[in-house]
Amino acid sequence: MRRSAIVLLLLASCAGQEAKETDGARKVFEEWAKVTAEGDADKNLSGLSDSFRSQWIYQLLEENDPPARRWRGALTGAPRTDLDLWWGVAHEKRDGRAEPLRATVLEHPTFRALYREYFERNARGIKAQFSKLEVLKVYGDNTGITVNVRCGAGSPTEMYGMIFDGAWKVDTYKEGLGGPR
Repeated sequence: MRRSAIVLLLLASCAGQEAKETDGARKVFEEWAKVTAEGDADKNLSGLSDSFRSQWIYQLLEENDPPARRWRGALTGAPRTDLDLWWGVAHEKRDGRAEPLRATVLEHPTFRALYREYFERNARGIKAQFSKLEVLKVYGDNTGITVNVRCGAGSPTEMYGMIFDGAWKVDTYKEGLGGPR
């Protein structure tokens, strides 16, 4: 077999693997968007990466958000210690993603309850947005999978980044600029 034929076979093999990955990520994203539109805060949260969850709570704490402050104040034991250690590093680095929160905090029932509170407070807007969601394009690179979506005709394209960490998880969100693409 000639060298150029081997290279073509390898490229075709890689392209097939990438198509499987993007198809898998697309299915997971579409299911996540569906449960989000249906108002299932717990399934929505389960579809987010640890880094995304950490960034969310970092932003709330950084804004000195009253419910987040009360939640932090009510934590005790290992979850409170882990949160405070993480918060010190995150606050110093001005980045809640660099070192995600430990599972003791992310999986704590009060963290889920806090997320659910915010989710339910915004349920009407979330449902309106996600019920009109249309996946436009899904592509991958060495950082993960990007899902381009539009939430209704004439709305801007938004991007969700997904990573594989035992399962596909939503890791980033970039608000759309301009009109549809």
